[in-house]
Amino acid sequence: MPATPHENQPDSPPPKFIIPVRYVSGGVVVQTTSTSLSKDLIHVRSARPPRAGLVIGLQLYFPNVREVVRSTGLIAKTTSGPDSGFWAELADDKRSADQIAVLLARHRDTGDRGCPRLHTNLRATIRRGEGSTADGYITNISRSGAFVKVDPPPPLGSIVDLEFTTPGVRGRHTVLAYVVHVAERRGIGIQFIGGNDQFRSRLDEHIARLAG
Repeated sequence: MPATPHENQPDSPPPKFIIPVRYVSGGVVVQTTSTSLSKDLIHVRSARPPRAGLVIGLQLYFPNVREVVRSTGLIAKTTSGPDSGFWAELADDKRSADQIAVLLARHRDTGDRGCPRLHTNLRATIRRGEGSTADGYITNISRSGAFVKVDPPPPLGSIVDLEFTTPGVRGRHTVLAYVVHVAERRGIGIQFIGGNDQFRSRLDEHIARLAG
């Protein structure tokens, strides 16, 4: 039986660390984000997590690092509720483990634990499962999430469909998002948890333009 995260981390879970993550399960590509990470263990947000016991390929996108870190993960445990997703034990591969350890240390030393957010102004629509829709604006965005000015805001912990447009790109981007923060009369902070490779590519292009 696979070990649970508690068994792997007897004192405490890995530190909070939010970065984009790509995995493939059942032939479906999912571009999502992590919540916690060490060189041995990762928690990944997912609306439809793979079942425990599966082995999946993972790609980790660290801030300001061009090279994608590739690893293999054994799904140790699925989670639901506010932490919907899965814990995966990372493969005992020295190269990827060393890469992760070095990058985590670099961010720990600088006090940086996430992707930089950039100011923007993008039309957006929030759709909830029961069919309600609210229009708003994305006022800042990163590779892992965004802040959406919307009223009324969906509840904290809910999963929503986010649609938005970016300048110079035809069509709308669509991604599942998890509401991690609610600021009354202002909007919501969201974490991207369910996009595809096209979404990731277009998002990275937009952020590159903002940063440039």
